[in-house]
Amino acid sequence: MNESLDLVTRLHEADRAVFDALGAALPAIARAADAIAERLAAGGRWFYTGAGSSGRLGVLDAAELPPTFGTDPSLVVALVAGGRAAMFEAVEGAEDDASAGARDLAAAGVTRKDVVVGIAASGSTPYVAGALEEAKEAGALTVAVVCRPGAALAKRADILILLETGTEVLAESSRLKAGTAEKIALNMLSTAVMAKRGLVYQGEMVAMKPANEKLRRRAVRIVSELATQTPEKAEDFLRKSNWNLPLALISAKWGLSAEAAADYLSKNNSNVAAALSQPPSRGES
Repeated sequence: MNESLDLVTRLHEADRAVFDALGAALPAIARAADAIAERLAAGGRWFYTGAGSSGRLGVLDAAELPPTFGTDPSLVVALVAGGRAAMFEAVEGAEDDASAGARDLAAAGVTRKDVVVGIAASGSTPYVAGALEEAKEAGALTVAVVCRPGAALAKRADILILLETGTEVLAESSRLKAGTAEKIALNMLSTAVMAKRGLVYQGEMVAMKPANEKLRRRAVRIVSELATQTPEKAEDFLRKSNWNLPLALISAKWGLSAEAAADYLSKNNSNVAAALSQPPSRGES
C-alpha cells in the first residue's frame, strides 16, 4: 500500500467515530433545536460564535439558511474570532481574546430574547468563552458544541452538545473528525429548527428562494408535486406570486390569489407547513 493510500485509509477509518459521537448527541441536539425554535418564535435571534475551523463552520451554516429556508439574513448571525478576514486566512491569536468574544457579541446587539451557540472543538476557546459569558449576562440562552468531555465551556452552557470524537490521526487537528462532527451537528440543528418553524413540508424546502434557473426549476417541481399541478400551471402560480415559493404553494394548493395566500400565511405565523396542512376557512378563501 502506498503512503497516501495508507493515510487516507486511516483517516477514513477514524471518521467512523463521527457517527457514533453524533448518535450519542442526538437528544442534546433535539433539545437545543426545540429551545432555539422557541426563542426565534418569540422574536429572538440566533448567534453562532467560534474561532478557526469551528467559527468558519458557524459562518457557513448561517450563510446557507436564507437561500435554503427563506429566512432574513439578520435572523441567524455568525461571529468568528478575527472578523471577516478570518474566514479566508488564519488570524493568529484572535481565538485567545475572551474580551473580543464578549465585545463582538455585545456589538451585535445580543438580548435576553436570543440564543448563542458557541462552537469549540477543544471546549475551551477563550473567544467563545467570552461570548458565552456575555450571552449569559444578557440573559440569552447558551448552547455549547464541543468535542471533548469535561470541557470548560460546559459550565457556561444551558445546553451542552458533546461530540466525543476522540483523538485525531493528525494529533489535535480539529479540522478532521471534530470538524466533520461539528458540521453534521450544525446541519442537523439548523434543519430541525427550521422544520420546527414550518419551513419544511413533506421533506421539501418549501420556503427556499428560487434565485437562479436551477432553483426555479426546483420550485416548479415542488409546487407541481405538493399542490398536484402540472409543471406549466405550477410555473404560472410562481410567476403570479413573483416567484415567492410559499405563496405559490398556498395559492396552488387551496386555489387562492397571491394576496389571499399572503394573508393566510400571515395568519399561520409564516408557518408554511401549517398553511399547507389545513385549508383556509370559507371566509379566508
